[in-house]
Amino acid sequence: MTRDDLLFFEKDLSALIRGYESAIQREVAGWERNRILASSESDLVSYLVEKYTLDAPRILRDQLHIESEGEAKIDVSGRFEYDIWDRGQPFHVAGSFVTVAIPFEGDGDLFEFKASTFNFNPPRGRVSGSSVLISFRGVEMNADQTREEIDATVGKIEQHLEWIRNDCAGWNSRVSSLAEQCVRDRKDRLLKQANMVSALGLPMKRRAESAVVSAVPVTRRKRPIVLPPAPREAFKPEPALPDSEYDYILAVIDHMSRNIERSPSTFVQMKEEQVRDIILVNLNGHYEGNATGETFNAEGKTDILIRADGRNVFVAECKFWAGPKSLLAAIDQILGYLTWRDTKASLLVFCRNADFSKTLSRIAASVPEHSNFKRKLNRISDTHVRYLFRQKNDADRDLYLAVQAFCIPK
Repeated sequence: MTRDDLLFFEKDLSALIRGYESAIQREVAGWERNRILASSESDLVSYLVEKYTLDAPRILRDQLHIESEGEAKIDVSGRFEYDIWDRGQPFHVAGSFVTVAIPFEGDGDLFEFKASTFNFNPPRGRVSGSSVLISFRGVEMNADQTREEIDATVGKIEQHLEWIRNDCAGWNSRVSSLAEQCVRDRKDRLLKQANMVSALGLPMKRRAESAVVSAVPVTRRKRPIVLPPAPREAFKPEPALPDSEYDYILAVIDHMSRNIERSPSTFVQMKEEQVRDIILVNLNGHYEGNATGETFNAEGKTDILIRADGRNVFVAECKFWAGPKSLLAAIDQILGYLTWRDTKASLLVFCRNADFSKTLSRIAASVPEHSNFKRKLNRISDTHVRYLFRQKNDADRDLYLAVQAFCIPK
């Protein structure tokens, strides 16, 4: 046995994680300008998260099996029960060996790394494919004793893997926020520069963008992780609604939902347009009358529209719940209205069903069925969930869609 047989010994996991932090920053800094400005920000972050997330191995204990067994030459030169005159050289006798395979899931490279918590007696073995192989040799091997040694070694491996998983979990919990921050910071810097250059009013000589490629030590993956392709069209500065304003607008609408629940008799006879007008009154109170009803835009008309500097910055569609098909059609309708970058929108679903909880479940199951659905973002409350969609005519542009449900009594 040599040091090469030691697991959780050769490399430092803390150093790998620090290297990943720097690697994310270098990779984002090396992307060409147009990729940052014109690509889906969410797709870029997802690529970084997938690439740099650590997949700690998990032992499949119920799948342990004998990989090989047979005869072996056993060196007994160091054992005093044998009558050996010259102990300075090997002395072999007939014996046997057994090799046990311990299947695992996850990244096998991490068996080489020492966690921040460790001991000075790591287990021995070697990684082969998706299994760890541990071997036992002896002159007269006893089944019960060998089984105890197997269980003890597997226990040591699982203990070290628990320490590895703890370190990986800490890193994985912050890799998304780090990636978002790196992408957002560089995008903000480039936007300021783009807006400044645009304000100069002078023609720009086009130059070819060249990507900067830096070598990053990454662990093996089951499938290649591909950076989303750079958009074909050059980025043009456009107005966008800040996330803080989007959150504020949706909070105003959420407040209206609670008012409806507190005053059911006021809304019991109201139709869709009347409920919408009340919401508009509230939005106008916060945005100085810039919210309008039934305003035409792109492929059709929308129920609620907020404009800034002559450009649309928020769109909301109001619909009474009439089943999944109607919900998907309403999302299609919103996608048809939208023509700008970093879009923020909301689908307001009014429900008169007695079993409101059942309707909420059907809404949650229906939204991901839309062909432009990308992923669920976060759940603000039981009646307010955020989603990410790709826009109808441009896969490089995202739609941030909030689905907000209102319980309106019959």
